[in-house]
Amino acid sequence: MGRPKESLHVAGETMLGRTVATLLGCTAPVVVVARAGQELPALPANARIITDEVPDAGPLAALAAGMRFLRREDLLGEQDAVFATGCDAPFLPAAVVAWLVDRLGDAPLVMPFALGHLQPLCAVYRLAVLPAAEALLGKGIRTPRALATAVPARVLPEAELALFDASFRFLHNVNTPEDYQRALDQLP
Repeated sequence: MGRPKESLHVAGETMLGRTVATLLGCTAPVVVVARAGQELPALPANARIITDEVPDAGPLAALAAGMRFLRREDLLGEQDAVFATGCDAPFLPAAVVAWLVDRLGDAPLVMPFALGHLQPLCAVYRLAVLPAAEALLGKGIRTPRALATAVPARVLPEAELALFDASFRFLHNVNTPEDYQRALDQLP
């Protein structure tokens, strides 16, 4: 993109601020995992901000860092679950978080499969998957997609996701200037 996505403005707020506000409307605590030295836009005071433990280690390491923080601070237990997303998901509604949590059941994680691949940054993970995440990281694996095969995950196929939103709009993120323009055009 050429500039920090978390600070891009959409619908009168930064992209990260919009995501955090959405999550604070449906879950708590909300933990933002930032890169060391990363300048974040202003966020609500009740958002917890931590720094990646290993710089540039990827999204699985960030997920694991967030989980370790929640365990260390005794904010959640092993069977509690977290929703993971990136800062670049301007179309994410709070309702999808609840919808995905409802589909978790007894599984250690629930992850959508749509648009040709698994969607690990719109997924729900029990803290009990932390040892599996750490084992994958120890093997040099950096993507949370790998957790879907490392534990008995519930993978939601497109047909089931279409029951929530047939357009899969909630999965659209901002990776290109064209994606950003679409977000500007489509959000009020």
